[in-house]
Amino acid sequence: MPKEIRFCTPTGKYWFLSPLAKFPIKMSVDGDIYVFPSVEHYYQAMKFYANDERFNNILNLENADDARLITKTPEYKINRRKNFDENKFDIMEDGLRAKFSQNPDVAEMLKQTGEAILIKSCPVCYKCGFGIGSGTNRIGNILMKIRKELQK
Repeated sequence: MPKEIRFCTPTGKYWFLSPLAKFPIKMSVDGDIYVFPSVEHYYQAMKFYANDERFNNILNLENADDARLITKTPEYKINRRKNFDENKFDIMEDGLRAKFSQNPDVAEMLKQTGEAILIKSCPVCYKCGFGIGSGTNRIGNILMKIRKELQK
């Protein structure tokens, strides 16, 4: 088993670790239950209230990267959910927890990474990933926390 596992590109053995990997999650949002195609869809949709048309637009996008990119457009940068920025890392963790609790086969794959250090190693992701030699690797740290809980 490698001492460190880096993941980012949609090909390769460890793509399943990415929030963009297509594993559906069922989540309660604003009093209703929704099925999101990926953790990334959930995370991006949570920038808006469920009754906002943009929430449903994100929910119905086929591709997780499209869900990420659409929120960078001007019409998606205004009138967002109150306190999203303060809660965004908790939202990501909730989504990742759901991914592994609702998809047992993926949870088993995570457990099989053993004690390897998990690193989201994307050149443009500094907030949640590692970026190019910098960043917080927040997603990798969340995954290692969930893995440890699953291994107990």
